[in-house]
Amino acid sequence: MATLDIVAFVVFVIFWLGLEPLMGGLWPGSNGIVVDMRTVRRAWMREVLTRDNNFIGDAAIIGHVINSASFFGSANLLILVGLGGTLFVDPPVAVENGLILAMTTPVPTWLVHAKVLLVLATLTRGLSDFIWAVRQLNYCLAAIGASPSRSEERDIDAWTDALAAVLNPALRTFSAGVRSYYFTFAAAAWIFGPTAFLVGTLFSSCLLFWRQTYSDTAKGVKAIKRLLDAQEDTR
Repeated sequence: MATLDIVAFVVFVIFWLGLEPLMGGLWPGSNGIVVDMRTVRRAWMREVLTRDNNFIGDAAIIGHVINSASFFGSANLLILVGLGGTLFVDPPVAVENGLILAMTTPVPTWLVHAKVLLVLATLTRGLSDFIWAVRQLNYCLAAIGASPSRSEERDIDAWTDALAAVLNPALRTFSAGVRSYYFTFAAAAWIFGPTAFLVGTLFSSCLLFWRQTYSDTAKGVKAIKRLLDAQEDTR
């Protein structure tokens, strides 16, 4: 393995494993979508508890997310099975049959397999996130269904915090699964060489960070958070 391959791989691992917790608030001053949505989801759970006892709309929203996570998980599994099959085929045969792209320069078989395994690793991590998200979202439905009615004596703040503590990790895990595709594309760029791999990693990471922090959607979520914070202060 060339030095540039090693450098590109190390950079990829750092961003792949480190970007998610940084966007989750470990980076001082981080206030992108990942962080701001915690407030939005908590407000949602408060509305669930204080509006008329009709959870049909909320259950439909969560059910839609469950279906989306199941779809992404199924797609990941199919890609994993198909891509995993290339590990049992010699690279020259795989290239000849169009299973993998031809390399610009000859590379050892083990390095070709390593590149495929890295793509499989990113997909597997995403699949794990989608499976866990589906499980958590089912717990959310049960928790919302078990919440007390307006006619019962209850501590609104305590119930809001409890429901948000179940909902936030579930939706955060689902979002992490979707974001894993960015790194799958970056890992796939290694097929074209270490330079493409490094550029793909940096591009995917910067694009992901920009969308989560400075995109129009991020600004809109931030505006909603400010409104919710102001509303909370008036209570």
